[in-house]
Amino acid sequence: MPTGKIDLATSEISVFHKGMPISAHGKSVKDFLATNVNLFSAGFQFPIMVLRESALEHNITRMANYCKSLGFELAPHVKTPMAPQIAARQIAAGAWGLTVANFNQANIMFEFGFKRLIIANEVMEPTSIAEIAKINGAGTGEILFYLDSKAGLKIAQEAIAGISGAKLPVLMEIGASGGRAGIRDLVVLEELITEITKDERFYIRGVAGFEGAVPGGDRVSGGIEKLRIFLGQIVEAARIVEPVIRGERIIISAGGSSYFDYVAEELAKYEGDALRILRSGGYVSHDHIHYEDLYPFMDAPDSERFQPALQLWSRVLSVPEPELAILNFGKRDAGNDLDEPLPILKLVGKVQPFKAEIAALNDQHAFMKIAPNTVLVGDLIGCGISHPCTNFDKWRILPLVNDDYDVIDLIHTFF
Repeated sequence: MPTGKIDLATSEISVFHKGMPISAHGKSVKDFLATNVNLFSAGFQFPIMVLRESALEHNITRMANYCKSLGFELAPHVKTPMAPQIAARQIAAGAWGLTVANFNQANIMFEFGFKRLIIANEVMEPTSIAEIAKINGAGTGEILFYLDSKAGLKIAQEAIAGISGAKLPVLMEIGASGGRAGIRDLVVLEELITEITKDERFYIRGVAGFEGAVPGGDRVSGGIEKLRIFLGQIVEAARIVEPVIRGERIIISAGGSSYFDYVAEELAKYEGDALRILRSGGYVSHDHIHYEDLYPFMDAPDSERFQPALQLWSRVLSVPEPELAILNFGKRDAGNDLDEPLPILKLVGKVQPFKAEIAALNDQHAFMKIAPNTVLVGDLIGCGISHPCTNFDKWRILPLVNDDYDVIDLIHTFF
């Protein structure tokens, strides 16, 4: 397991960590947890987002076993939680490395002791490129990033001019017409390879892409064929790149959280000896709406499905109308870029199922449509979420709770 210099157990809880009990301020995480903390009796300041430990562990194990069964490696995209404690669990479960979105995220994870990182993006900041070249050149870590143009190559070359021992391992990104970054034409790929191989400081490690950005690619009629065509382009690109790989197996990589089953099918068609890597990230916490409606295991038995790990608990501030309750969370506490949070639980002596609907969010308030006489002012309501990527980033600390809502750790995020 990675061993960085930072010990979060000894970090101090402060007023800057919203939702934490007043009594916890000034205490270390270790000392706070030693007081046998329960979410509902320890004075937490609702609203607060929590992680269910059983769901988190189930999801990590399920994805690790899935990749292993197919002969694939996993480099989970940690941009979703940006939580080194969660990343450490994924590495312990067998992950090959981690995926991040930019050098800032890579630098954070590197400082926490994670040494094998894929930046699933082009890096065009000269200062970032220089740091990546130094880390790779010194042998203290391996940080890969994408290239898709001669212009990008030139920027990278200028950024490392004069750096002794500079080394830049790169992946050729393949893109789809109308999608995000990436090479559209494999003739352009051949031309770029020719230029890169002239510079001994660069090491082409393989090819990569992101099927989730393919326009029209989805699980409805016609969408899957578009995904397969794009993934086939990645495989064909790997065949072109393979002859210039130096010393290691070629990397061939794709895979978000929605279509990794098709990614596995198509990348398996590459005939060579390859390091096939999935980069899914949202699976680690899953959700109640967005991924739940489209991910590969949605029709599997319960034991094989991912489980929603995030819950947002809040107070009822007001019931101004028989069919309306106002909760004390809003857009500053929960993401609603795809769907509003989903009320699923209520604390009445014990946690029990509950059904309602969030009609809208203000900055600090949620408008919950209810059946008359189903909630009281002061009640605690638990909501599921949609799209975890825009929920983790609202919280610097999330309590990790067991199934009895005892707090067993505090998960720190770094956005």
